[in-house]
Amino acid sequence: MRELTVGIAMVAVLLAGCSDTNDGGTPTPGVLTTPDNTGEPAPEPTSPESSQAPQQQPAIELASAPIGGNVDVDGSKQCAEVNWLGRNPIPDGTTIKLGTPGLDPGGVFDWDQSSCAGDLRPCTDVQWQSSSFQPCYVGVRQVANGSKDVSLIIPVAATCASQEDCDSLANGSHGSQITFSPDVLDSPTTETSAGG
Repeated sequence: MRELTVGIAMVAVLLAGCSDTNDGGTPTPGVLTTPDNTGEPAPEPTSPESSQAPQQQPAIELASAPIGGNVDVDGSKQCAEVNWLGRNPIPDGTTIKLGTPGLDPGGVFDWDQSSCAGDLRPCTDVQWQSSSFQPCYVGVRQVANGSKDVSLIIPVAATCASQEDCDSLANGSHGSQITFSPDVLDSPTTETSAGG
């Protein structure tokens, strides 16, 4: 009789352990409860995991890019071809983004992209890479007399595959070699001295 009592007690314990709790109790550890209650683990996300902060690429900024090119003159209008004169070829993995051009000294010329032929690419939003280098063009119109050539200054920002590549862009950088030469205007709007 004692064996029967022990056997019934064991069956009762097993049944209680395997029974479902309808009282909102804690689910069995190791089983994921999902809306469809499949008991399967949640699917892995398809987006890449971010195990660490993204690494910044080396970068450099130059206030006056090493640029050069020919200037075509048509009366008071001038159009400059802008080419990269820095490290050549541009290192693989390097992107050079041109900034907003400036003139030094100012006041002699105004920006006038119509001074360049319509099929010539302006320097607005230009990015140069080793595999996709093409010159761009900047047009100006003379608005005042001046006694000194006016330099075209274009700042650049570059991102590089390595810090060595960025450093090589700055080494030997002599800035712009592009100048606009003023002519004597019959009726200038202002007179600009050699000092600007």
